[in-house]
Amino acid sequence: MGAVTTYPLGRSLTAVLIGTFTLRFSTGLTGTMLGTYLARFQDHGGPHISGLEVGLLSALYFASELVLSPPFGVLSDRLGSHRVMQWGPIFGAVAVVMTAVSTHSIVLGALGGGAILVWLGVTRLLEGAAAGASIPSILGYIAAASSVDEGLRGRVVSRFEAATLTGLGLGIVVGPALFGAIGPAAFLLNAVVYGGSFAIYRWGVSDSNS
Repeated sequence: MGAVTTYPLGRSLTAVLIGTFTLRFSTGLTGTMLGTYLARFQDHGGPHISGLEVGLLSALYFASELVLSPPFGVLSDRLGSHRVMQWGPIFGAVAVVMTAVSTHSIVLGALGGGAILVWLGVTRLLEGAAAGASIPSILGYIAAASSVDEGLRGRVVSRFEAATLTGLGLGIVVGPALFGAIGPAAFLLNAVVYGGSFAIYRWGVSDSNS
């Protein structure tokens, strides 16, 4: 456990926090962009979606995160925190690409009213899985990395919470403006942000203590 105090691990913890910020920024972006998109879904060629249906789609995200966090935590213990934290951005990227595809007239025509709601529901489940995979594995990584230094653990966990809230808040604020500026292409841009999170976790975080 002596490696816990080396510079590379300090760099890894910093990378974990940056990845947390970008991941939660993507989550905030999608949440508000999806709401903006669905409010004018008919203008994009889709069916009318009621407020109840929008609420149910939002609830699917939180239900997915809540239900999947425990099994992902178990997998993190068995397979390694570093490996599992990389799954979250992949789930998120697939979700936003699927959302972007839903804006295409061919897809809208092929799926129809009920099926497009199922399609969008899957995207919300995937984004919930992104959070469900990332949060337990990141916290597990932080716990292992700071196991011999309680002061370090307290500082890193507090910064993890700050990165989470700041990322979500900024994404919520930026989302509607971004969607208004470039339309549905904003979902594809968000996939790039998710890709950045994956790169940070994959190459910026050491797996020696995961």
